[in-house]
Amino acid sequence: MGWTPLGRHNPKVAELRAIARGAREELTLVDGRKLVEDLLARGVFPVAVFAATKLAEALAAEPSWARLAQRASCFVLAEEVLAQLAPTKHTQGLLAVFPVPNHRTIAGQLLLYLDRVQDPANVGAIVRVAAAFGAAGVACSPGTAEPFSPKAIRASAGHALTLPVLRRMDWQRFRQRVAAGHSVVAATAAGGCDAFTWQPALPMVLVLGNEGQGLDPQIRDAVDRLVTIPLQRGVESLNVAVACGILLARLRGLAPGPILEAEGGSHDPTPGY
Repeated sequence: MGWTPLGRHNPKVAELRAIARGAREELTLVDGRKLVEDLLARGVFPVAVFAATKLAEALAAEPSWARLAQRASCFVLAEEVLAQLAPTKHTQGLLAVFPVPNHRTIAGQLLLYLDRVQDPANVGAIVRVAAAFGAAGVACSPGTAEPFSPKAIRASAGHALTLPVLRRMDWQRFRQRVAAGHSVVAATAAGGCDAFTWQPALPMVLVLGNEGQGLDPQIRDAVDRLVTIPLQRGVESLNVAVACGILLARLRGLAPGPILEAEGGSHDPTPGY
């Protein structure tokens, strides 16, 4: 297939612009060669790649990228056009369009539920630490930032495309259909048991609330235990992603308890670019 040059008014460029602003839910944009190569190494492949002229020439000479060009559409854009389309301020000269996984459920001993976490960088960072510490997946409530936006994908180091992530999953549906056999533990800035003396048990849902407002009352009423990370030196609270990392590290190596068998998530094919 090779690398095909595109002008700034080509319909493919207009479609790329729509994907960059989130108009295509089934597709997302990844910025940067390293992140794209990391995803390729994990077996996640783009449907289209756009590179600045000089970089495209270099990539065409590399065997791995030459093989990729046989299975994905690869295009060459002027550097200034690529810079206008990139979701980051300083583009690395390469954008790739990836299909968004369509997981309908998640199954496992340790699940995360995000209650209206509004910063996409926090959502992405939480997905990254969830992957790092062995959580089975992450469910995002309505009102949580889009976990597959370019900013969240970047903050997750691409793990949002490999770890099961559910978007717009309301609490009642999640509790009844996904986590019926799990205890519910929620992080709170104050008033919970000490996270470092807490004796946790699996299976569990760890709930992380809105950065400013905390937990939705409906969720708070369903919580089996509130957990607080004790802080010193007058620090009132932690970033929600930092708190998530501390709590997941605390849970690492925890022996699982009994859990009902549940079906794993499904991954539907996505229409081509």
